[in-house]
Amino acid sequence: YVSYSIDNWYRLDPKKEIECGNIALLQCFLGGQDEEWFILIHIDIEKKAGIALDAIELAQKAVVANDSEALDIALTQLRDGIKSMYDVLARMPEKCDPYVYFHRVRPYIFGWRNNPALPNGVVYEGVEALGGKGMTYRGETGAQSAIVPALDGVLGIEHERDELREYLMEMREYMPPKHVAFIEAVEAGPSVREFVKKVNRASTTELFNQSVELVADFRAMHLEYAGQYIHAQAQKAPGNPSAVGTGGTPFMTYLRKHRDETKAQSL
Repeated sequence: YVSYSIDNWYRLDPKKEIECGNIALLQCFLGGQDEEWFILIHIDIEKKAGIALDAIELAQKAVVANDSEALDIALTQLRDGIKSMYDVLARMPEKCDPYVYFHRVRPYIFGWRNNPALPNGVVYEGVEALGGKGMTYRGETGAQSAIVPALDGVLGIEHERDELREYLMEMREYMPPKHVAFIEAVEAGPSVREFVKKVNRASTTELFNQSVELVADFRAMHLEYAGQYIHAQAQKAPGNPSAVGTGGTPFMTYLRKHRDETKAQSL
């Protein structure tokens, strides 16, 4: 994910914002509007998430300081950041067609694990450290972004310990070490959720719930796209099963489950 999106762009006008319309890709597989837009949307989301990630630190500092008013300010910023992410994700259909995505974009980001076409993985010839053994790496997937795990962490959104949750934990192996360290620091930090429950302040609870609901909405839109861009494009080719995401997991089950779990965790 990092090499596919986060580290794969440049600004057209250095003086303008990092957002769709002013960013282009350094490299892609086939090129064309649909592939480029799919990646650019992810880059824009990463940029928009910046104020939300900054708000995470502000929120946890407010908890340590026992400052409800400062927490309200931080939660307002957090909410606005998540809303900006949602608004960018909503633009995906503008220039990325589901049929083109499924047949022209998706095959190149599918991984080697859980891929029937590559049951023994891929052998990297000339890499002595691997000893000629087939490697089964996961494919590029937005689950390798630190944004949503960090949001779950600060909002205290928990998911059942099952195969899907383990998959998400495995995705951290594909993240930059500092991104993983950030997620873990947020998870180990002071609990914003418990503080909001303790102070029992209407404005604070409302702001907190708005962020939880926006994360649920973000997941719901992602689920909708998964249905349109993958499930509805049902294809029987063994190397591209329609029920499995690019990371090699049953995507519809995962997305629906996490959407529902998020919705259920407002205060």
